[in-house]
Amino acid sequence: MANDNPKNLYDKVCNNILPKIRGRQKGRLYNAIEIIVEEKTKTAEICDYFGIKPHANKDDDQQVINDWVDSLLEKYPPIKFVATTLIHHQGENMEWIFASAALTFVGLFFYKQNLDKKQQNKPNRNTLLEETTDQPIPRSRISVDLCLVIPASIAINFGHTSTLSVSQLKHLIDNASYLLCTDNFDDQVLDLTEDDITTVSEQREVYVRIRIANGEQIIGEKVPYILKGNLPSSEKLTIQKLACLEYLSVSGLEKFNRI
Repeated sequence: MANDNPKNLYDKVCNNILPKIRGRQKGRLYNAIEIIVEEKTKTAEICDYFGIKPHANKDDDQQVINDWVDSLLEKYPPIKFVATTLIHHQGENMEWIFASAALTFVGLFFYKQNLDKKQQNKPNRNTLLEETTDQPIPRSRISVDLCLVIPASIAINFGHTSTLSVSQLKHLIDNASYLLCTDNFDDQVLDLTEDDITTVSEQREVYVRIRIANGEQIIGEKVPYILKGNLPSSEKLTIQKLACLEYLSVSGLEKFNRI
C-alpha cells in the first residue's frame, strides 16, 4: 500500500499541475481543472456548474474561490481556520491556490453526481405502504423572484421576450453585478426609469426580475454557482420586469448581494 500521508500526496498532485498553469495570464483555474479531468466536455460541464470561465483573469478566478470559501464559512463555521489559511496564502502562491481549488471543485462535482445517481436508484421502501394508504399532501409550491442587475449590453437580448430557459437565466446570473432571491421584494424602492434599453450605453445598469415557480430551494441564496445548481430545471421562468436603473443610483440595492 502507498505510504504517502495526505499532505505529501496533495503536494505531489499539485506539483504535477503547477508547471502547466504557471505563467498563464487567463483561464488558470479552468486549465487546472482540464488537466485533472483530461476531457474537454466534462471540464466544460464542471466549470459551467461553478461559474468558471475559460478565459477568466486572475481576479475572476479568485472571486469564484472566495465565493466558495464564503459559502463554507457561512454554512460550516468550524472550518474557519482552514478557509482563513487559504485566503492568507493567496498572495504567496496563486498557482498553488488554483491547483488546490481545482482539485476541490472536481471532487465536489463528481461526488455530487454520485449522490444524485444513488438518490435516483434508491428503492422506495414505502411503495407498498403508499399503495394502501392515502397519498401524502403535496409540498406547497412557492414562487420566488430572482432580481438581478445586469449591463444593458446583456439585457438588450431579452428585451422582447417574456420567458427564459434555464441556460439563458444562468447566462444572466453570470453577468450580474447584484442579485437577490426573495418572495417579498418591492421593486418600487429602486430608482427605475422609462429609458429605452436599446438606446442607452452598453454599460448602463438594468434591473430584471424573473419569477420562478416552485423556487423555495433558492430563497435567500447569495452564491452564484450554488444558485445556478439549485435552479428548478422544469419550471416556468418568466420576466416580470425589465427597466433601466437611474444612472449611478444605488437606492434599494442595499438589500441585494453584491457579486
